[in-house]
Amino acid sequence: MNILKHTFRNWASCALLAFSTATLASPAIAQDKFPSQPIKLVVPFAPGGSSDTATRILGELLTKKWGQPVVIENKPGASGSIGALSVAQAKNDGYTLLVTPVSIGTINLFLKNPGFNRDKDLTPITQFAKGDYVLSVNPKIPVSNMAEFIEYAKKNPESVFHGAFGGASRLAFEQFALSNRITPENVNYRGEALTLNALISGEVQVALSTLVGAKPFIEAGRIKALGIPSKVRSPIAPDIPSADESGAPGFYADFWFGLMAPAGTPDAIREQISADVGEVLARPEVQKRFQDLGLLAVSSTPAEFAELIKYESERWVDTAKHAGIEPQ
Repeated sequence: MNILKHTFRNWASCALLAFSTATLASPAIAQDKFPSQPIKLVVPFAPGGSSDTATRILGELLTKKWGQPVVIENKPGASGSIGALSVAQAKNDGYTLLVTPVSIGTINLFLKNPGFNRDKDLTPITQFAKGDYVLSVNPKIPVSNMAEFIEYAKKNPESVFHGAFGGASRLAFEQFALSNRITPENVNYRGEALTLNALISGEVQVALSTLVGAKPFIEAGRIKALGIPSKVRSPIAPDIPSADESGAPGFYADFWFGLMAPAGTPDAIREQISADVGEVLARPEVQKRFQDLGLLAVSSTPAEFAELIKYESERWVDTAKHAGIEPQ
């Protein structure tokens, strides 16, 4: 009988220990450290562009930091809304993120129904890169700065065409044209590469493109840079004058990329991603990799990024109205 009691007590003690261990372990299981599985970054554009290239660098850095694969998925189409919609509909656990271009702030000025509500269906995390635009002309146009181009466009209103692509760059050029009372007709292209090819061939005479996209053609003499819409020169191309120096003071615009998540993603996860992105981008060797692309590596808090998106969504409303742009 004593043997039976002793056996029972041993069994009961082991059972109690196992139960206690499971009970103590369950919160740890429920609160797995983020990330505990692969993360997907959705790029709403085709492979090969500056957003795609910068995202792949970021994905590589975060893969090493997190010890989890960061997978890049390109979902181009409909001005970026196809990729954005796929993220808006994803689970809000931080494992599916949207690579957001500056045009996320202007999408409603061009599309009546992009399929999602930017402010209700997505939530900001951080900015991770920014870059400059550059105003360039075909080399045959006899001008060397923005002031001379403005005069040329006024004298030749029927023969100056602007190569337009993307909502943000189109609106920035419209603001430039309105401010200086010139009326180049827009010729719309489905991407920056097509726009630059049209500028090189003389199909259009002027284009406001990204510096990263135009720089090789500027250096090769195939297009002529007039200036960068900024108060100061770009560290990426210090030989190109700012708008203030080139005769178009007040013409300021740039572009950027950031990360957004499905609405409802926990604040703690968004803040961690923001902090981790900021940490990897601050490394000098990473700063150089971005500069070699023609970009600056920058980061922000979720709140700061939210303010930036709000600013972009408000700053172009009057420009779109006066330029006669209506959402389709």
